[in-house]
Amino acid sequence: MNEQQSKPKNKKQLTYYLILGACILVIAAVTLAVTLSLTLKKDDIQLDADQTQDDGGDDEDRDDGDAADTAGDNTFGMPVTAVNALNGYGFYHNTTLDKYYLHAGIDFAGETGDEVFAALDGTVESIVTDARLMGTTITLSHENGLKTAYTFVDALEGLEAGDAVKKGDVIATVAEPMGQEYKDGAHLHFEVFLNGSAVDPGQYLDIDGK
Repeated sequence: MNEQQSKPKNKKQLTYYLILGACILVIAAVTLAVTLSLTLKKDDIQLDADQTQDDGGDDEDRDDGDAADTAGDNTFGMPVTAVNALNGYGFYHNTTLDKYYLHAGIDFAGETGDEVFAALDGTVESIVTDARLMGTTITLSHENGLKTAYTFVDALEGLEAGDAVKKGDVIATVAEPMGQEYKDGAHLHFEVFLNGSAVDPGQYLDIDGK
């Protein structure tokens, strides 16, 4: 009789222990899953923070580089002392030829003999004289695809192609009125080229501040 009663009791205990063990396993699995989830989330947040910091550093470096590229070397000086813009860049009427066409530079009115200055550090690319239409034109090449041209001038004595010049160096003087713009009087015709194409010199010159 006692043996029969002990069997159900042992069976109940075994079931109890099995259920308890299963509960412990479930709790352990849930705890492990939550722990792993929190750990992975923390790693993701740290990774995003590190990536954001790295990206911010790269942007700062790029911004500093861009500022360095544009701040110093491309800052033009005025090519003449007395800034009196006669004709601007764009479509205009040439009174000498009585024609309308694109004026590819800026004319600075002056007096014969006024000094003409290099607007930027560079090298003398060419000195060309067209006695009938344009007089003498000095072309300087600069960094970053820039060139400047100075027309209706008398080149400085001794200046030759290949010479290095600094911004503000005297490279010429304003010549006597002649050629296709002689009715405008003595003046410097100043042009700027970027990668071979004529652009408005007003983009590079602080004319309004003079």
